[in-house]
Amino acid sequence: MGDSLSRVLVVDDDAEVREAYRSFFEAQDAFELIGEEADAVHIVAVYEQQRPDVVLMDLQMPRVSGVEAIRELHARWPKACIVAMTTFGTRDYVVAALKAGASGYLLKDVGGAALLAALHQAMQGEMPLSSAVRRALVASVLDSEVVKTREHKLAPREVELVGWLARGLSNQQIAQQMNLSEGSVKQYVVRVSEKLSVSSRTQIIVRAIQMGIVDPTALPPVGQ
Repeated sequence: MGDSLSRVLVVDDDAEVREAYRSFFEAQDAFELIGEEADAVHIVAVYEQQRPDVVLMDLQMPRVSGVEAIRELHARWPKACIVAMTTFGTRDYVVAALKAGASGYLLKDVGGAALLAALHQAMQGEMPLSSAVRRALVASVLDSEVVKTREHKLAPREVELVGWLARGLSNQQIAQQMNLSEGSVKQYVVRVSEKLSVSSRTQIIVRAIQMGIVDPTALPPVGQ
């Protein structure tokens, strides 16, 4: 049974938070908590030894920040699945964590069901972001220099896909909107990443906004 569980490593300096995670994951059928760290000083060695499927990383910790820990792990293991968990949804924290290589960014007040859904999304290569976090990310991109160009080489359906990504839809939801299989959506994401010379869904959205491929302020609600 244990072999089928997704392995979770928690890094958080708050003992009460670690206890809450421990109790939460003990009640789950699909995940197991394989380790807890009170700081990120030895995070590379711990990750190499335990090889978790996903890391829940606090951002504000003494000695080594969560952002620096994410950066170190991402540099060593580019495909490491690391979800930033924090009480801070401010723009600087969001952008720093995602640039460092975080697979997602959630606020600690996220409910249990949403946390589980986000973990599944992150491990599938999707990008779980709390709504407040997504707004902060978009605001940051809009405040940065926007270089609009028509030479993005994306096909119309690929542009449509980027629009759905910018609205925060999962692969399954995008598949329903575009009348595709989830496998086809994943192939679209790979092709768009290659054409935009980026490596993650976060970077696709950022680059697409910067290039003027999508306007996040003009995106209609899902279903319209």
